[in-house]
Amino acid sequence: MKALFKKNKKKQQEQISKSSYIPPELPSTQSIGTDNTTQQTTLHSQSSKAYEDASELSERFFSIVKEISEAADLLSPLKSACALMIRGIQTLRAIHQNQIAWTELCEDLAYHLAQMEAHRRELEEKISIEDNGCLKALEYYFRSVRIPLTIPSSQRCGSVTAKAVEGAAKRELENSGSASSSILRYGTAQAEQEEISRQRRMIENAWQVYTIAIKGSIVSKIIRMEKDLIPYKQTSPKLLASRQIQDNYGTTGSDFDIAYGERVDICEEGTREDILNSIRTWASDIQMQSQIFWLNDAAGTGKSTIAATMAREWLLQTHLGGRFFFSPNSRMTQTTKEFCVTVAEDIASNQPTLAPIIRETIKELEQEQHSWFDIQLQRLVLDPLRGLETNHCIFLVVDALDNCINIEERSELLNAFIQCLPSVHHLKVLLTSRPLQDISVILKSSPLVYGSDIQLLDIRNPPHSDIVIYVEKRLATITSISSEHRGAIISNSEGLFLYAATICRMLEKSRRRAEVLKALSGLGVAGSIEKRMDWLYLSILKQARVDSNADDLLIGVLSMIVVAYQPISINTISIFLPDNLQVDAFVQDLAGVLKDGNPDRPIKVLHPTFREFLLSDRERANGFLIDPSASCMTMATACISTLEQMLDYDIFNLNASKQLLAHNYDVPDIGQIILRRTTAAERYASAYWAHHVAESDISAELWTRVLIFLSQKLLNWVELMSWRGSIVSCIEGLSRLYRFAIVQRPAESGPGFLTFRDLVVIRHAYQFVVRHQEIIVDSALQTYSMALSFTPTQSSLFDSYRKRYRFLQPKIITSNIIRWDNSMTIGGHSDRIVEMVLSPDGTRLITVGMEGKLCLWSTKTGAMIGNPFKVTKLGRHSNPITMCTFSSDGQRFAFRVEGREIHVRDSKRGGPIHPPFTRDFIGYCRASFTSTLSSVVLAGHPIRHWDIERQQEVQTPVEPTFVADDVSISPDGQRVASVGHFSDNKKRHCVVLWGLTTSEYFRPYEPLDGHCLSAAPRNSFIAFSPDSTRLATWLENGTVQLRNGHTGEEIVRFGTEIRSTNDSTFVVFCPLCQYFAYNPTASEINIHEQVTGKKVSTLRGHESCPRWMSFSSDGQRLAVAAYKNEVHVWSVLTGEPLQSIFTGGNRYISRCSLSIDWGVLVAITYDHQIHLYNLHDRNEFGEIEDAARERYTTDRIPIAGPRVGSLLIIPDGRCSLRLWNTTTADSHGQLEIDDPMGVVQVAFSPEGRMIAALSGRSWVYIWDSETLILLQKLRPLGGHSQGEGRLFFSADSSLIVACRGGVARIWDTQTMKPVFQCDNTKEGPGFMIQVYGLSCDNTRLAGVDGHQIHVWDTRSDWRRYHTPPILSPNSKHSLDYMGTSGALSPVDPSLLAVNRYPKEEPWTSVIELWRIGTDLQLTATIGMSDSVSSRLSFSSDGQYIACGPRCMYVNADPPYFYTGNHPPNSFRDMGFQNHSFLVYRDGWIHSGFPDRPLLPIPVELRSLELDRELFAYGECIVLISNTGEPILIDFSPLLVQARKSDSNI
Repeated sequence: MKALFKKNKKKQQEQISKSSYIPPELPSTQSIGTDNTTQQTTLHSQSSKAYEDASELSERFFSIVKEISEAADLLSPLKSACALMIRGIQTLRAIHQNQIAWTELCEDLAYHLAQMEAHRRELEEKISIEDNGCLKALEYYFRSVRIPLTIPSSQRCGSVTAKAVEGAAKRELENSGSASSSILRYGTAQAEQEEISRQRRMIENAWQVYTIAIKGSIVSKIIRMEKDLIPYKQTSPKLLASRQIQDNYGTTGSDFDIAYGERVDICEEGTREDILNSIRTWASDIQMQSQIFWLNDAAGTGKSTIAATMAREWLLQTHLGGRFFFSPNSRMTQTTKEFCVTVAEDIASNQPTLAPIIRETIKELEQEQHSWFDIQLQRLVLDPLRGLETNHCIFLVVDALDNCINIEERSELLNAFIQCLPSVHHLKVLLTSRPLQDISVILKSSPLVYGSDIQLLDIRNPPHSDIVIYVEKRLATITSISSEHRGAIISNSEGLFLYAATICRMLEKSRRRAEVLKALSGLGVAGSIEKRMDWLYLSILKQARVDSNADDLLIGVLSMIVVAYQPISINTISIFLPDNLQVDAFVQDLAGVLKDGNPDRPIKVLHPTFREFLLSDRERANGFLIDPSASCMTMATACISTLEQMLDYDIFNLNASKQLLAHNYDVPDIGQIILRRTTAAERYASAYWAHHVAESDISAELWTRVLIFLSQKLLNWVELMSWRGSIVSCIEGLSRLYRFAIVQRPAESGPGFLTFRDLVVIRHAYQFVVRHQEIIVDSALQTYSMALSFTPTQSSLFDSYRKRYRFLQPKIITSNIIRWDNSMTIGGHSDRIVEMVLSPDGTRLITVGMEGKLCLWSTKTGAMIGNPFKVTKLGRHSNPITMCTFSSDGQRFAFRVEGREIHVRDSKRGGPIHPPFTRDFIGYCRASFTSTLSSVVLAGHPIRHWDIERQQEVQTPVEPTFVADDVSISPDGQRVASVGHFSDNKKRHCVVLWGLTTSEYFRPYEPLDGHCLSAAPRNSFIAFSPDSTRLATWLENGTVQLRNGHTGEEIVRFGTEIRSTNDSTFVVFCPLCQYFAYNPTASEINIHEQVTGKKVSTLRGHESCPRWMSFSSDGQRLAVAAYKNEVHVWSVLTGEPLQSIFTGGNRYISRCSLSIDWGVLVAITYDHQIHLYNLHDRNEFGEIEDAARERYTTDRIPIAGPRVGSLLIIPDGRCSLRLWNTTTADSHGQLEIDDPMGVVQVAFSPEGRMIAALSGRSWVYIWDSETLILLQKLRPLGGHSQGEGRLFFSADSSLIVACRGGVARIWDTQTMKPVFQCDNTKEGPGFMIQVYGLSCDNTRLAGVDGHQIHVWDTRSDWRRYHTPPILSPNSKHSLDYMGTSGALSPVDPSLLAVNRYPKEEPWTSVIELWRIGTDLQLTATIGMSDSVSSRLSFSSDGQYIACGPRCMYVNADPPYFYTGNHPPNSFRDMGFQNHSFLVYRDGWIHSGFPDRPLLPIPVELRSLELDRELFAYGECIVLISNTGEPILIDFSPLLVQARKSDSNI
C-alpha cells in the first residue's frame, strides 16, 4: 500500500559523487562488526567476483527457503539464514558501492541480521520453538530478501562479463524451474529508485510479520498478511495528474510518503510499552464511548514514532483504515486540502472490499468539483467505513495535527470528527499533537476524547529503560561507537526521545562520525528540553563545518532550506547557489536533522524544533542564526537569476510557426510537458520569486534586479504561469511585491530607494496581469498579443515589449490614449453588472453580469477565484443568475440559476460544495438562506422551504392561499418571517412568524396597514437584527414596524404618513445591536434605538434616495450611498456629517458597495469594470478618473462607412455624430440632430458624398460629407417607432431607403422626394417590415412583411396606404422569417438570398436562394452547421455569397462552400462596405480564411451587441471604447502569418 501514490513521472538523476559518502561498517559473521578499514578492503576484493557470488547466493537462498519450509523447529534454519544473510549483505555492498538507496537497504538488512542473531542466541539458551507460524514468517521474510540480495545490476558493475550473467541466470532457472527468474529480470535492467524503495517496504513489512510471529502471532493471520500486505494499486490518474500540476516542485511521490508516515521511525522493540499498551487497551474495547485517543505532549517526546508504530501494527492486523501524518516538509501535509482523498486512498488499499466504492466516489467528486471538507470527509471516509462489516474496530491515525498551518482548518477537522464519529461506532481515531490552545479547547470538552491527561515525558521520572533499549539497538552494529559513548547518549537524553533519535541518526548517517563522537563528550547539559536540544543542534552544526571558512557556505544552505515555501532538493540548492560546491556534503553531514540526502528529492527538516532553533535569536543560535529577511533576499536573487536564464517567448516551443495558439486546452498533456521541460528549481523560482522579494531586506541591488526582470522577462514569466494554470499565484506574488514597494518608497526618494517611475513600473506589471487575467488564463501566448496591445501608451514598461513582439500584435488605430490610473481595476463581464455582493469579511466579491456569468473575486489581490460560472443559451435581456448571498462566516456562497437551480459553492476556491439543487423555482423572486446556507425559504405562492444539503422539501405551516412577497430567516436560524397577502384578498397584508425547524407559529397572520405590495417588490420588506431579538417590517408607503424577533409582537411603529411609492424605504441594523436606521423620506434618515425604538438622531444632506446604508463596526457612524454614488458619512449620535470615505462618485459609476468593516469599497463603472479600493490604506489605490465624455448608452452603436474614402460616421453621444478618419485617427467633424430620442441608424453613400441618419422618432437627416451641411431633414416615416430599423443608399446613390416599424420608404436623393412607400401599421405592431435591399436596377425591393418573404415593385403607385407585394412565395414556404437577413445580387436583379433560423432547429441557420421571375421560387437551400447572425453579402461579381465567416459559390448546382486561405478577390474592392470574414464568438474574433480563432477582445470592449452585429470590413473591426472613442483593429498582419503558416503545412 505504501507505494500506492508513488508513480513519479520523472526518473531519478545520477547518484551523488562516490567520494562524498563512506559506507557504514558491515558486521562480521562472528561479532556482527569488524574494523572498518579491513571491512572495506574485503569489499573491494570481492568486486571482481560479484556476479559469480550472486549466482551462488541465489542457489543457496533457494535451498534455505526450502530448508525453512521443511524444518520442524526454528533454530536450525535460523542459524543457516543468519550466515547466508552476512554473505548476501557483503555481496550487495560490493556491487552497489556508494549508492545511497542500496546502502540504506543494506543498513535495514544489517539491523534485521543483528536482531535475528539475538533471537538465535535466545533460542540456544531456551527451549526451541516449534511454531509453524514462526517458520512461515521466516520463510516469508527470506523470500522477500532473496531478490535484492541475489540480483546484481549489470549496469553498476562493469567488470562482470555477459557470460557470467548468463551462467547465473541459467543456474537460477535450473533450480527454480521458473521463467520469471529474478536474475534474468534484474541482471539485464537497472533497478530504479522506485523499485528499490518498494523492495525496502516489502522487506520491512515482512520483517514486522516475522517479529510478531516470533512473539506468538496466529498462523492464519500470517498467511492472510502474506497475500494482502502490500497491495500495489494505481490511484486515480486524473487526481494524480492534477496534484502534480498543483505541486510547484513536482514531488508527488515523496509527498505521499510523508502523508503516510512511511519514513517515520517506529518504536524499538521493548520501548514505550506503557503508552502502547494503553492505546491497545483503548483500541480493543469496542464498547468504549471515547472514539478519539488524543496523545498530546511537547515537541520531541516521540508522538509521531508511537503513531507510526500503532499504524503498522494495525496494518498487519488488517485493522487500519487510513493515515495522515501532518508535516512541515510538504505542502500537501501542511493543510487539510488533500486530507480526505489521501486517507480514502489509504482505506481503499487497507480494506480492499471498499476500494470500488471509494474509487467511484472519488471520480464523482472530481466531476462535481467538491471542495468542502465535511462533505469530502463524509462521502470519502465515513460513509465507506460505516458500511464495512466487521466485528472489531477500524482505526484512523492522524499525526501531528499542530503541523497544520491553518488554525481554521484544524478546528474544522476536529469539529467534523466530533460531530460525525458517533455515527460510525466501530471507527476510532488515534490523534497526536502538541497541546495548542485551539486544539485543546475543542478536544478537552468532548466526551469522545480519551488519553488527554497522558504525558509522554515526565521530567521527574523519564522513561530511561526505553531510551536504553532504543540506543543500544540503533547503535549496536556500529563498532566504532563504544559502550561509554552509548551510555553518554542515554544519560544526556533524560528520557527525551527526540534527543536520542537525533544523535542516533547522526551517527548512523554521518560521514564524520569521529567528530560527532568527539562533540558528544561535552554534551553533559542539564535543563529544559529546549536547552538540551539547542546544545545538541549546535554540536551537530559545528561538526558539519569542514573548516572555519565554510561557515558562510553552510549558513547559505540552511537558509535556503529554512525560508523555502516548500521543501527543495540538493539539486535545487546547487542551482540557486552555484558557487557552493559542498551542498551535497553539508546535507549528508546534517543527516541527524535533515532527511533526504538523495540529490533530486526534497530535503525535509526532521523536527520543527530545529527550524525554530535556527530562527530564534543570536544568543541561542550561537553563530548559526538565520536572518529570514537576508535569506529571502538571497533566495529571491537566486530565483530571478534562474528565471532569467530559462524564460523566453514560447518557452515550450509550441508555436514554432509564430502563429498564435488560441487556447491552452488546445495543447494536449501540457502538465507532462511542463514536468519534462522544466527543472524543480525553475518551477520553484517561477512560483515564489516575488514572495521572496516581498519578504527580503531593503536592497537597491535587489530592486534593480527586479526592475530589470520586469522590463525584460515579465511577459515570458506570465506565459509560463499561464501554462502552469497558476495565474492566481502570479497575481498574488505581484500584489505582495507592489504593496511591499509602496512601503519601501519614502515620501522623498533617496539612494537605495524606489523612485516614482520605478513604482509605476511595478504597478503596471501588477495591473497588466489583473486587468487581462481572463485572456491570459485562457491563452498563454495571447500575453504577447491582444493583452500587450491594450497596455498604456508611452509606458516605460511596455514600450520595449511592443517593439520586441510586434509580429504577434494587430495594428491598432485610435485617438483613445490608454491610461491606467492607480486603482485596482478588474474586468470580467461583457454586459451590465446587475448584482454584486461582498462577503462579511470583505475578502471576496461576487459579481453577476447580464450576459449570464458569475465571477468570484479576491478583493485583496483582484484575482478571479476559480472559473466563472456561465449560463449558456440565455435570453437576450434575461438575468438568469439571482439571489447571490454569502454564509455568515463567508466560507460559502449561494445563488439561483434560471429559477430552477440553487448552487452552493466554496468561497476559498470557488468550487461547488453540493450538486445543484434542482427544483422549479420560477416565480419565486425572493429568498432567504440560513446563515450556513443549508436551507432556503422562498417567497411566493405558496411559500416553500428547501433543505439544500438533503435535497428535499420541508413542510411549512403557512396556509396555501398565503402569497409571500418577502421572507427572511433569523440569523440564529430559528425563525422565519414572511410579509405578504392572501390570494383571495390582495388588500389584506399580513406578517407571519414561524419556526424554521419546528414549524410552530409565533405570530400568525397579523394584519399590516399600508399600501398594497406589488407582486414582485423592488426592495426587501423584512429585516432581523444580528442577534435575532428584533424584527423590522415595512411597506412601500414608508410605514415601519419594530417587532420582538422571538414573538413577532409589535413594539413601535413609525412613518405612518403617506408618500410616493417611488421612494425606496429600507431598514438597516447596527452590527452591535445598538441602533437601526431607516429613511422615512428621500432626503432624511432616522436613527433609532434597537431595544425601545426611541429616536436618536436625524441625518440630512444627501440629495437623493439612499441606495444602501452601512453602520461602522463600532456602531458610531453611518455611511450612505445615494443614487449619484456619493458616499456620505454621519455621526450616529449627533447627526453631524463627517468626512466622506469615498469622493470618486460621478456619472461614470453605476453603483458602489462597502464591506461591513468599511475596509473595502467596490465601484462598478458603465464599461462593466470593477474598481476596488482599500480604505485602510488610501495610498495604495487612488480615485476613478472622470470619463472624457458620456458613453453612448443605447442598446446598439451604429457605425457606417463608404466604399471609397477613409471616413467613418460614429455616434458621439445621444444626439450627435462624429466623422472619424481611420488613417490618422483624427476627428473630421461633428454633426448634430434635434431629436432627443437619439440616433438609431447611420449610412454613407457608396461614393462617400452623403451621410444619412435615422433618429429615434423616425426622422431622416442627410448631410454633405465634405461641407457637413445638412442637405435635408426628411419627415418621419409615421406609424409606430419600433425596432432598430434599416437605412441605406442604393448602389448608384440615387435612392435612399429607410425602414422602421411597419413603414418602409424610398426617397430620391436628387429631389429629396419620396418615390415609394409600404405601410403595414394598420395590421398592428406585430406586422413589421424588414427590408433586405434593392435590386441592382432599383426596380425591386425585397424584405419581410409580417412572416413571409415579399418583393415589391418600387415603380408602383406608392401613394396608396398599403402597397401590396407583387411576388410572394406559395403557402408551403410561408415560414416565420422575422429576424432574418437577406441580400440581392449586385449583377442579377432576379437573385435573392435569405438567411433564416428554422423553428425546429433554432440554433442553426439556413441560406435560401430565391429566383425572382413571374413568381418567387426557392431554388437552393444551404444548411449551416451553426447559427451565423451576420448580414448576407454578395461579391461584386455576384458569383459568391458570404454569411459571417462562410462563403458559398452560387453559380453552381447545387451551390457549394468555398474553401482556401484567402477569400475570393471579388470581395476586396468595396472599401468599408466590403464583407468581412471576421466574426465575434465567445469573446474571440474568429477568421473564416483561414478558419481559426485569432484574438480575444479585451473584456471592457465586449458587449452582447458584438454577438449580433460586429462592425467589420475586410480584415478590420471597429470597437467603441468606454469614452466613446473608436478603436480600429487591423488583423491583416496576423492573417498574413496565419496564411503563410498554413501554406507551409
